[in-house]
Amino acid sequence: MEVFDQLAEQYQGEHSHNPFQAALIERIAALLPSGAGVLDLGCGTGVPTAKLLTESDHRVVGVDISEGMLRLAREQVPAAEFVHADFKELADEFGRFGAVTAFFSLLMLSKADIERTLKKTYGWLEPQGYLGIGMVNFDGDSLPFDFMGVPVTVSGYLEGDLAAVLEAHGFTVVSIETVTFTPADGPEESQIFALAQKPA
Repeated sequence: MEVFDQLAEQYQGEHSHNPFQAALIERIAALLPSGAGVLDLGCGTGVPTAKLLTESDHRVVGVDISEGMLRLAREQVPAAEFVHADFKELADEFGRFGAVTAFFSLLMLSKADIERTLKKTYGWLEPQGYLGIGMVNFDGDSLPFDFMGVPVTVSGYLEGDLAAVLEAHGFTVVSIETVTFTPADGPEESQIFALAQKPA
């Protein structure tokens, strides 16, 4: 997506220092056995998710549609593997992982595609595997939005609705919280961070 090719460095500068995201990544890293595989959907520049996870001795596969983002990711996190693809189009048999993460990438999809991706994610996870999600806290489906000066469409859920969607797709919600984060140059955002688990 050319939008993100243009915004790669600016996006990282403003959004890579979210303490709530870092805390959830570190929590997932601690829950997984050493060397576990993690699939990062919409991995962006690899910072902070892939970087923190590889530093915690996990094997990371990051997927992103933006070559500009991936170029930075490969430079910054050489220990991870990065795949240029639209993650919603990944095969059901893409692999099995101890965890899947999706920080602010699902919101670029329609709600129908979010649900299709959650169904695939369930299949990619090993039994008792974890799903970590970061979303913007609002209710909408493919609404026009100005993202760092670029027009995009975004979808979102309120906290209770996101929990219900995760449970409807077979996950157990371990924790979910709504927080306020202010990017470096942007207005404050209400965000939701969820940790869910596939049953044994």
